[in-house]
Amino acid sequence: MEGFEYVVNPPVLPKVAFGTTMDREVMPTSGPFMNSFMRSQLPEGRPHPSPLDYDCAKPIGFKYPSNAGFSALANKMPRLPVVREQIIPPMGTYEATPWILRAGYTFDRQVVPKAKWVTPGPSTYSIHKKYPNWKMETAFGTCRIIWPAVAIFCGPTNAAQCIICHQRPVGDYFHSFASDKDMCRKCMHAEVSANKQCSLSVTERFRKRREIKLFVPARYCGFFHDHNGTNAAVELTSRKQLRDKIKTENYLYRFDSKVE
Repeated sequence: MEGFEYVVNPPVLPKVAFGTTMDREVMPTSGPFMNSFMRSQLPEGRPHPSPLDYDCAKPIGFKYPSNAGFSALANKMPRLPVVREQIIPPMGTYEATPWILRAGYTFDRQVVPKAKWVTPGPSTYSIHKKYPNWKMETAFGTCRIIWPAVAIFCGPTNAAQCIICHQRPVGDYFHSFASDKDMCRKCMHAEVSANKQCSLSVTERFRKRREIKLFVPARYCGFFHDHNGTNAAVELTSRKQLRDKIKTENYLYRFDSKVE
């Protein structure tokens, strides 16, 4: 539209102070709206100029008596100590070579390195599980004999027979001293696997597990004795080798049979 002027009128200020039409400041510092209490609590008006408001004709302060710019008793040492150049180079700038004492060896002599320690560290053992103690025979409070972890049956012939497959076990097997029955390792593994099936009830599984726990490792003395069908025996290995074998088995079987 031509000739039309669009004018925006400012909003009308509401009337305040209970019907009065006079403009009133929110926090007046002077004027007829201040009462005696407001005047008594009003602080004294003082100008607070900023540092940039001053116009200094000369530098503020006083002249120092020293030409160096500081007083006569000021310390002239630098604020931070001077970093001294060290003779030893820092880490990462050189490759360390192992030091070998060559003066202590004679000619034509080779240095044989020591074998590495292959024993596992303390962090590899599970300390939260208890291990069963060794079965030992005591006499008057002192240890007399440490029984082997694997029971050994000595006789003219090997009379062991598995109660499941009715075959003679090859090598080590399991024997129950409560029922005087034997079981080979293959049948034992099958019984343990069958006991873990969900088709069995809790009562049957508990009863079967209790029967399996009665079987302990056992073996025939053929690895050490040669009876040749008689009660006499010929030792095939030395007594020291037999003691070392029993000590090793006693140590390892404690970790194999943990107490849950």
